[in-house]
Amino acid sequence: MKQRICEILPLVSSPARYLGGERNAVSKKADSVRLRFALAFPDLYEVAMCHVGLGILYHILNARQDIAAERVFAPWADLEHHMRIRGIPLVSLESFLPVREFHVLGFSLQYELSYTNVLNMLELAGIPAWARDRDERYPLVIGGGPCTTNPEPVADFFDAFLIGEGEEAVLEICDCVIEARERRLPKALLLRNLSKIEGVYVPSLFEVAYRKDGTIEEIVPLMEGCPFVRRRILPDLDLPPYPSAPVVPWLKTIHDRLSVEIARGCKRGCRFCHAGFIYRPYRERKPERVEAIVEEALASTGYEEISLLSLSSGDYTSVGTLLKRLVNRYQGRNIAVSFPSLRVETLEPEMLSLVKRVRKTGFTLAPEAATSRLRRVINKEMDEERLLQAADSLYRNGWNLIKLYFMTGLPTESEEDLREIVPLARRVLQQGKGSRRPPRLNVSLSTFVPKAHTPFQWEPQLSLKETEARQEILRKAFSRGRIRFKWHDARMSLLEGVFSRGDRRLSRVLYDAFRMGCRFDGWTESFRWDLWRRAFEKNGMDMTFYTRARDLSEILPWSHIRCGITEEFLQRERDRARKEIPTPPCHQRCTACGSCDGERIGVVLRKTDQEPPLSPKRSRPGKTGAVKFRVEYQKLGPARFLGHLDMARAFHRAARRGRIPLSYSQGFHPAPRISFRRALPLGFESLSEEMEWRLESPVSGKRFASTLNDHLPQGLRIRGVQPAGRNRSCPDESPEGTRYLVAITGKSPGNIEQGIRCFMEQSHWFLTGSVDQDGPDIRPHIEIMRRLEPSRIGDPVLQVWSDSACSGACLLELILLDTEGGHVRVDRALASILGLSDEERRQMRILKVGKTSPHDG
Repeated sequence: MKQRICEILPLVSSPARYLGGERNAVSKKADSVRLRFALAFPDLYEVAMCHVGLGILYHILNARQDIAAERVFAPWADLEHHMRIRGIPLVSLESFLPVREFHVLGFSLQYELSYTNVLNMLELAGIPAWARDRDERYPLVIGGGPCTTNPEPVADFFDAFLIGEGEEAVLEICDCVIEARERRLPKALLLRNLSKIEGVYVPSLFEVAYRKDGTIEEIVPLMEGCPFVRRRILPDLDLPPYPSAPVVPWLKTIHDRLSVEIARGCKRGCRFCHAGFIYRPYRERKPERVEAIVEEALASTGYEEISLLSLSSGDYTSVGTLLKRLVNRYQGRNIAVSFPSLRVETLEPEMLSLVKRVRKTGFTLAPEAATSRLRRVINKEMDEERLLQAADSLYRNGWNLIKLYFMTGLPTESEEDLREIVPLARRVLQQGKGSRRPPRLNVSLSTFVPKAHTPFQWEPQLSLKETEARQEILRKAFSRGRIRFKWHDARMSLLEGVFSRGDRRLSRVLYDAFRMGCRFDGWTESFRWDLWRRAFEKNGMDMTFYTRARDLSEILPWSHIRCGITEEFLQRERDRARKEIPTPPCHQRCTACGSCDGERIGVVLRKTDQEPPLSPKRSRPGKTGAVKFRVEYQKLGPARFLGHLDMARAFHRAARRGRIPLSYSQGFHPAPRISFRRALPLGFESLSEEMEWRLESPVSGKRFASTLNDHLPQGLRIRGVQPAGRNRSCPDESPEGTRYLVAITGKSPGNIEQGIRCFMEQSHWFLTGSVDQDGPDIRPHIEIMRRLEPSRIGDPVLQVWSDSACSGACLLELILLDTEGGHVRVDRALASILGLSDEERRQMRILKVGKTSPHDG
């Protein structure tokens, strides 16, 4: 199956998404384990590989010798097209095993607009979408993640859901499935056994009855003793293992850094925040454990940035101590520390000075609302003066771009609340007037979506018309000036609101939208509003039924799912919101929300008094002891699918893993001093490429090469290292010829030889192949072009390459000369000469052998 996938990778964008085989990926033989578990994320590789929860489960499952956990992500439209026309099923990244052959298929449900991708992945895998159509021959399909706090819109597609945190529960689920398989239990009995695990919800064991007005009359449990499902909570973050060797992606991901979770949950209680309620109670990881994880993970990955992850990292009890320790340890290695989320009230000047010591990472401040009245409604503990002080501190410390995040449609919002965003943003920008660089400000506006298990779960969502009207008010107000205004698509927000508070009847709408062609609905370029409207109309469903206000007495679709927060507390918070009464953070006073049980589960704070003094900032070393190398390397096999920037990043991180003393540039964003002679086009292979490295201290060439080769991914390898002159940079391309071997499929040898003869007989050949001079003349560049028999290649390295590339292909040899007119690309030249289609051109295997003397061969 891997060979079939690799054959179509040249035809798609970002083929490295589908390669597998990354650093730290775990591959086990399928027949050596008792359970095969596919961890599925219904979005692109670049998004999926940023998700910390997926990495945690991958690590925990693969730590068991009898379980093999592998990853599978949603293919982009181009790969999906080729998979369908060739009948290639969805496969995993580790073993390229068809997903249908796994025992468990677990989807991470992070966002409602990924639901159609779930259905698409099931279809590509050859697995029926509807749970009722799947028996023991198919994998058990389960879902987890924040969307499972109301999984009803997709309940008919899943066998089970894990509500809550999976570190402990996932192994209990695996043991239950292993037992059922080995005892050959029927699926119905397996599902009943799974439902006994705390946190596991089996939709088929509950029946929903509706009234004539569309509201729910009753949710009936079909299994005695299980009237509801209780969310699974991990009492101590330090109990389960945390991944110290996360998989290092081939590509630059959305968040391209080492993310380490330092706390889970939030102390604050913002009434709109879904995550802030469903991840209660607040629990911290020990600072010493965080440091140990960071040290091990940096050594195994080579990342150059550490992200301290939580819903509000500034609330971490020992944040100052932890930050100082990390800065002291890593600033000399050019490793930055960042926070993905900081509340304005926790942003201290000392924290900024620490963060900027290596490089300035991005900062987003989230007032959510522009008036103090509306902030009291949503329980947002922030005043304008603190916001302006934070902006002033950021601009003075060298940041020239700040991002502000607001919401529209919050309960009780007035037009005055909305319009106040404009002057507030301008006052924030004004704080940067004394900066060395012109200050910049981005303002983002999203639409408030009421979520299940929050105090606002009964509130209405803005209509599409009203949302667009409010966006237009701000768009006009920000049309002039230096503030950049962005807003979220109102139609996407409406659809998110429908599915976040929907019921099981939406499954038919979702399925029809998928069949009509909806995919990647959270991506602007893929979103098809027309198809969604048609799917709702076909099923006689009204979107506004789900975005309307709910009565407190109404049975909600998720009423049988208990997330730890009592309904009495949520109603009390809703009343306090209407009265504009704030609720203090739970670390100041217990709010009796119900998430703590007084025994095993409760708030966990990790205080340490061992605060170290801050080490002085290390000055950059001078030229004394610096080393400059000219390095020859090869790029073969899977590495040919790496773009130039991704390849450069792979070299950089291999050097960091090997602790090679790299030299870095100066400035706000230090970069390694690695330069390449010329970027090799995507898909090309080469036996001999050149680059130049600068190191800050002496290292022998032999050690440099062996260390890098130990840490480079498959296909990249150092072939030779030579000292470079002090002022000598990588030389320009030599005027000598460059030899290539090319394997072409889809053309008969006779037609290829005829095309070669025709070309070699010409004195001119313009790139389009026509007599009109509308393209460059490529004839002077090509000295030799001939067909070769693979068996006549004497070089063992070239023979190995031709054996893998030339199965059913025709092999050509070319020698290209660089002239005053520049150089030409082999693939484009051959496409013109041989009349290749775009698909035939992209499927050629092209090997750059190296330099050769003119008239050689």
